[in-house]
Amino acid sequence: MILEIRKNQRNLKHLIKRVRIDQDGVVVSNMPSDPQPRLQGFLSNHESDEKIVEIVTEPDPIYIEEARDSIELNFDLQITGLTTKCLMIRFIKCAIYDDEDNLVTFRHLNHNGVGTPGIHTIGKYEIDGQQTLDVFNPFHRFPLDMPLGHLRYMFTFYDSESKQEYYYGNVIVEPVKYNQKTKLSLPIKGTLVVLDGHDFYSHHRRFAMSLVRDVTGGKFASNFSRYGIDFTVIGTDGNTREMDSNEFKDNYDFHFSDVKNFFTHEAVIYAPADGEIVDIVNDLEDLYDTPFNMDAAIGDDKVKDIAGNYVVIKHASAEYSHLFHLLKGSVEVGVSQKVKRGAPIAKVGFSGASTLYSHLHYQLMDGKNFLNDNALPCKFSNLNLILGSKTVRYDELSIDTGDLVRSEPI
Repeated sequence: MILEIRKNQRNLKHLIKRVRIDQDGVVVSNMPSDPQPRLQGFLSNHESDEKIVEIVTEPDPIYIEEARDSIELNFDLQITGLTTKCLMIRFIKCAIYDDEDNLVTFRHLNHNGVGTPGIHTIGKYEIDGQQTLDVFNPFHRFPLDMPLGHLRYMFTFYDSESKQEYYYGNVIVEPVKYNQKTKLSLPIKGTLVVLDGHDFYSHHRRFAMSLVRDVTGGKFASNFSRYGIDFTVIGTDGNTREMDSNEFKDNYDFHFSDVKNFFTHEAVIYAPADGEIVDIVNDLEDLYDTPFNMDAAIGDDKVKDIAGNYVVIKHASAEYSHLFHLLKGSVEVGVSQKVKRGAPIAKVGFSGASTLYSHLHYQLMDGKNFLNDNALPCKFSNLNLILGSKTVRYDELSIDTGDLVRSEPI
């Protein structure tokens, strides 16, 4: 209903722009006197009469994340079939408009290409009957200076049996900039690498929420790790763990014999900002020898154990730091305790779904319950970004996969 109202409002606005009236009040043209590019044929808002799918976006709201050299849109499109038809996505188009509804640019994916057309990059692009398909927004990065008033997504679906195409031209996305209230410091001292962040290819980003909700009985309201960051300490030799040259081959794809050899293991974690401790878990085992069993966690109604031992700090209204995979028994703070920026609070362990490597998982959220609350984009203050032989200091910076950073003294 909301999308339909927005569509009607925009259609009315377009109609008003196309009518020009002379001084006597007579309509003299159906085009504006100073026409703006619309590309209406290619970027048509046409929709087929028969509604064969439902398309929704999540999360709500959709935030604009300001990265170092771009702006990012981290959201998902969920497409649910409403019939028994087997449908293939033939075209996805995205038109970007400024705040005055003028076309700025567009992006598109289709089956045009040799070997691996652009549409293949979304992964699965077929919907069989009343399935739900998760599509991670493929148009996720734009220049810093590009105005993003709203985006309109257009889909073409093809039914191979009837040889018929269906069109959906008005999936409207209106992203908003998140204004962070808390100045965050890096939660570990020393030189760190973001071994996995939340870029388009990261595992934090790759939560197909329709599948997650299905297998967990709806325990997850949203992708809690949407803006997650995995911090790993780098040693003086530039590596992430102690190893000799004979281990290089064995370590090539995160194959290693002992996670305790990582420099991150048992590293001290510091409060990234002043706040109040609102939740802790401190008694889960570190899973050095046995991988986290998600099936058992679901069966025992313990899906929250995916985080392992953790601390949640409330910094401001609707801004909470979540720190996951802590060492059993290492938490030094208690619920309701007030902490200052830089205060030691725990150590890095290997509890929960730590998966492949020793790290501290960090995320900023709008509440203390990561199963129900929403993730927030975040920036860290007073840090150094290492760029080869050059180091650049930033008062505030959004960091992501592959960034090498060093904190300034607190």
